[in-house]
This record gives sequence, C-alpha cells and structure tokens, in this order.
Amino acid sequence: MNIETVRKTFTDWAPYYDITHSWSLLYRRQARLALGLQRGDRVLDIACGTGLNFQHLRELVGNESQVMGIDVTPAMLEIARGRIARHGWKNVEVREADAAQLPFSDAAYDKAICAYAMNIIPDYARAIDEVRRVLVPGGRFVVLDVKMISNNLPRWLHWMPHICAVNLGHRTMDELQRAFGNLRIRNYWAGMVYIAVVIKG
Repeated sequence: MNIETVRKTFTDWAPYYDITHSWSLLYRRQARLALGLQRGDRVLDIACGTGLNFQHLRELVGNESQVMGIDVTPAMLEIARGRIARHGWKNVEVREADAAQLPFSDAAYDKAICAYAMNIIPDYARAIDEVRRVLVPGGRFVVLDVKMISNNLPRWLHWMPHICAVNLGHRTMDELQRAFGNLRIRNYWAGMVYIAVVIKG
C-alpha cells in the first residue's frame, strides 16, 4: 500500500466510517484511558479519521489543553471538522499530514494515540520514530490495532484487509520495542485486538 491508495480507500469509506466502526468504540475508550492523560496534557491523535476519539480525549485533558488530530484523507478530516464545529470545541484541531512526516517540532506533545491505523500507515516504522520525536521525555504512546495472520483467516474473510488498505505484514510491536525500548500489551479477542503502551525514555 502507498499513501495514495490509503487516501483513495478512505475517501470512499468516509461517509460510512462512523457507522461501520461503531464496534470499535469500547476498545477505543480503553486505549484512551491507557494514555494516562492529565489536565493540561497536549495529545496527538495519529490517523484521527473522523474524530471518533476527540470527545473523550477533550474530556480527559480539559479546556486548557490541546487535542491535535492528523490524517492523510481530506474527506475524513472534513467530517472531523464538522464534529468539532458542532460541539464548539476550541481546543481541538485537525491537519492533513502523513504520520511518517509529522509537521510538528520535537517534544511538542505529552501523549499520542493511534487507533486502528498502524496496519494502514505505509511507512509505519518511520511513523513510530516520528511519534517518539514529537513526544516529550516521559511521553506515552498508545497503539490500538488488530493482529491477524492472513493464513489463519477463513477463506471467505481473505478480502477484508484489502478493502480497508490493511497490511497484515506490519510488525508494529517489534518496531515499538525498537524505538521506545519498553512495551506493555493488553490482548483482547484472543489476541486479535491489542493495546500497546510505550513510554519515551
């Protein structure tokens, strides 16, 4: 997969994304809580999509802080901007950006989250390095994603990763370990869904 493929895929998905991903809300909440957010924390939502994380993130950090979402798909960001406008959130912002080339200075954020997207980001290893760069020392990064082996999928499900631009060959946990040197994992659904937590030393 490349960025253009991802962008096209999620341009097509954008009108239906919230409806088709309602199943993910429970684990998203668990991942947000794993950030250990404090009032005033600056938090970065990597591949924020339509902004499903925003309301809870904002509740956790309060009005005095910043929630920043980035995504490569303008159609998804347009929905996210509509969500922000409807709620009148003054401290929530989105930008079009590639996770592998974050447009932020070093140590700009206290916490970062990536929900159901690390398997989609083409240059995911570099994206992990970029998250480390923009976190403050002691900053926490939480990844929520699925872990499936295509050979173990039932034949009738082999099409599913491709329509969502998912690359099941990504070795996200290995790259998190390499970049951060520490890794805690919580597994759900017999390990098919996981929350990984790392801290910048």
